[in-house]
Amino acid sequence: MDNSKAVASPTAMDKQIKDLQSQIETAKGHQMLLKAHLASLKATSTPDDIRANITALELEKEELTTRLEDFRSGRIKPILPEERELVDQTFRDWTKKAETRKQIFLEMWAIVGDVMPEGVTKKSLWVELGLESDVVGGNQDIEVE
Repeated sequence: MDNSKAVASPTAMDKQIKDLQSQIETAKGHQMLLKAHLASLKATSTPDDIRANITALELEKEELTTRLEDFRSGRIKPILPEERELVDQTFRDWTKKAETRKQIFLEMWAIVGDVMPEGVTKKSLWVELGLESDVVGGNQDIEVE
């Protein structure tokens, strides 16, 4: 049988492998450029996004303009820094008093819980006295049960 297909020599195969590796490297470089271009396209806003932002900014501008007009017309008087500091200090003072009173109550409630007559629960006493509690951050501070 006549074998018309010639077997490629090892050096020709090595050259072909190197050419293919070179093509792979070129394709990878091109792929990286395309990925960078795609990322930049994704980062840009679409016309619909821009229109929505413009609408929101126009509404905010109208609101701020209205508030500014109220100040300019004299309907709203600005608060002096001294007045603001006085209000803040008063708030801090009352907050401290409330925390102190709460701590006193908690100590007294703990004592009451220790000496309650048999058959009376903290919860029933709480309801009977009509007490209310603060709920801070979703956690009830006082154990009623």
